[in-house]
Amino acid sequence: MARNEKEETIHIGFKEAFALILPYFRKKIWEQTKSVVWVVSYLILFQLIVLRIPIKEAGIISLGIFAVILGLTFFMEGLYLGIMPLGETIGLRLPQKVNLLTIMVFCLFVGIVATLAEPAISVLKQSGSAVNPWDAPLLFHLLNEGADVLFLSIAIGVGFSIVFGIIRIIYGISLSKFLIPSLIVLILITLYSFGDENLKLISGLAWDSGVVATGSLTVPLIVALGLGVSKASRTSDTTTGFGVVTLASLFPILSVFVVGLYFAPQLPQPMPKEKFFGNGITIEQSKLLFGEKNPETLFGTFEKEQNSQLSIHNKLVKIIEGILESFSDSLQAIIPLAGCLVLFLYIILRESLPFTDELYLGILFVFLGLAIFNFGIFFGLSKLGSQVGNKLPSSFRSIELTDSTKEIRNFDPKIVITATDEQGKTENFFYLKDKKSFSQIPFRDKNYDSHSEIYSYIPIHGPLFGKEDNLLGYFVALLFAFVLGYSATLAEPALSALATSVEEVTVGTVKKMVLIQAVGIGVGLGTLLGILKIFVGIPLLYILLPSYVFLVFLTLLSKPEFIDIAWDSAGVTTGPITVPLIIVLGLGIGNQLNIVDGFGILSSAAIFPVLTVLIMGLWMERSRRQSLSNIEAEEK
Repeated sequence: MARNEKEETIHIGFKEAFALILPYFRKKIWEQTKSVVWVVSYLILFQLIVLRIPIKEAGIISLGIFAVILGLTFFMEGLYLGIMPLGETIGLRLPQKVNLLTIMVFCLFVGIVATLAEPAISVLKQSGSAVNPWDAPLLFHLLNEGADVLFLSIAIGVGFSIVFGIIRIIYGISLSKFLIPSLIVLILITLYSFGDENLKLISGLAWDSGVVATGSLTVPLIVALGLGVSKASRTSDTTTGFGVVTLASLFPILSVFVVGLYFAPQLPQPMPKEKFFGNGITIEQSKLLFGEKNPETLFGTFEKEQNSQLSIHNKLVKIIEGILESFSDSLQAIIPLAGCLVLFLYIILRESLPFTDELYLGILFVFLGLAIFNFGIFFGLSKLGSQVGNKLPSSFRSIELTDSTKEIRNFDPKIVITATDEQGKTENFFYLKDKKSFSQIPFRDKNYDSHSEIYSYIPIHGPLFGKEDNLLGYFVALLFAFVLGYSATLAEPALSALATSVEEVTVGTVKKMVLIQAVGIGVGLGTLLGILKIFVGIPLLYILLPSYVFLVFLTLLSKPEFIDIAWDSAGVTTGPITVPLIIVLGLGIGNQLNIVDGFGILSSAAIFPVLTVLIMGLWMERSRRQSLSNIEAEEK
């Protein structure tokens, strides 16, 4: 047929293109700002008003927060333009074009590569410095010298979970047939780990790893793959596309325990610091823990760096190094993943995408977004969360503000005065003049260097709401934890995406806002319980075991579509905002209270959204049956 219209090419200049893109970009920036600003404002105001402590390095933290917003904007736009369409297209073609073995190999490979590219994994790298090797040798090894093995084991766990998840969708197998046996195995291995001190101390890391693995990059890709395969499979309904994320959050737990079982016999048991450095470990164990580094030099340097103030020049150097490292890590993460997906689509499936320009632009945006976001997490959210976590116990207990250490030069020990109480117990102190006021400062011999005549003074803060270990202080801290978990979850972009998908596939039966609120309340309760675990030293098993038993009971009562949605809700709640904040918060509190294992909050925060969504589903089903009964009664 002859064409009557003449094709014309429209040329748009730079200014016109900029004028077209700017409003759209401004709108996207504002969307991410709205999601982040509330939780950041909450943390800042809580520290300033409730804890009454100024924010340290406020300038760098502000720069980091802006980088988080900018990075998330590029990253999310890149996901929608590039990674998700690519994943769904591949998922649609997989069952039609290749055999089951090829599907399994592809899913395993994609799961490994996507997990290694996951931004939340980098948070675990930062947490390694918060663990002492003498307190928890196996935990220290896995987060430092053995970190690559740990990350690879998590990635392999995710890879196998995608394999089983896709097979489940193709053959229409119920999620509970994979879920319940997996949970039984994980609970049994957790019980076994409590018989060994080293394994017991990695149980929090293992359960948290399952949550970290399902982050902002892995979840959209897995969901897109699952939905694509679900649409192409004749044996499954639309909601069967969910559930892969759930398996991806369980299998890494098992793989981390397996790695722990392998290394535990090769490492020493926890011991006092003096014994550890006094020939308490063998040469082979030292190599496993520190490589070729000298442990005493390593820890001496670390403590010195923590207590020293960086100059402006050194801060700039540190920021530039952080930017270069973030871009390098992003390049190493995105290129293998995007290359694998594109090559598989073109070479194995022999398919092409209709909008290739958008696809490549999306991949570029994901690369830029990930690099900027990682920089922002390290210099912004993690620093802020760590500060609040370190100071939070001051609501019920007096704490040392080590990051506010002051050096008093030309200190004269003659000014030290001795005081006594009614029992005759003595304590030394001196008066410090600060501007026009004078304050009493306790004197500690270990803080005075007679050679340099410098006294290092560490300010004491709290308890803010009564005497030591008062109940009101605990209540304030736990209320803070609930609001933080709730507000951080509402800021998660993946939750909004999942809720939209759920509303679409259930044809409005499950409202988007109802699901989001149910998940937010669940994460808030889980965060509260996780913080309580650290405060009073509750073993993680005491939280996990009854919770999962109750979950299994609710799962058996629930309809299959709600089971898939509820369990996937747990996976998407712990994304780029929640994971860094909650992990550094837990480690900060653990450090302040001298708790060895600050992990476990994430796994606790991931359980309760499943509970609340399953309860919501049962309530909705009950309401539906009640409505049908009423209609039948009226008709009679």
